[in-house]
Amino acid sequence: MLHKESLEFTWDSMEFEYKEKTKNWYIYVGIVTLLLIVLSIIIKDYLFGVLILIGGFLMFSLSTKKPEILPVEISQHGIKIHGDMYPYTDIYSFWIGQNKRNEAILLISTNRKISSTISVNIAPQINIMQIREFLLQFIKEKEIHESFTNRFIEKIGF
Repeated sequence: MLHKESLEFTWDSMEFEYKEKTKNWYIYVGIVTLLLIVLSIIIKDYLFGVLILIGGFLMFSLSTKKPEILPVEISQHGIKIHGDMYPYTDIYSFWIGQNKRNEAILLISTNRKISSTISVNIAPQINIMQIREFLLQFIKEKEIHESFTNRFIEKIGF
């Protein structure tokens, strides 16, 4: 376990910010889902209708999911988030920015095909300049923005 022996930074981060859904949120999601299903029937694109139905069902079922606590570890061997190890050879670049709540976030761009940009909140007690200096030894710093999917999910209050 070389990673454990060379830990430099470690903290816990929430998987996502949980937002309590109001009754109106469920009504709006239901209305949009029904309108899109009706539209798919009108244009005779039934596969689109099935996908919208599945998407609406998933939104309703996942809307009550509580966030997990993700342990984050940074070592000389890479970045480990919730058990997933990202060696520096798989990371193109990193960026330390702020989210809409002015909390520090670490964004990393990886060579993974799905979810290539990973965003994790940095705990307030962690010195972000020390993280930056440490990561610069292994990977380059390049401005990265959160993915469109993450921004859209936050926008709709999910």
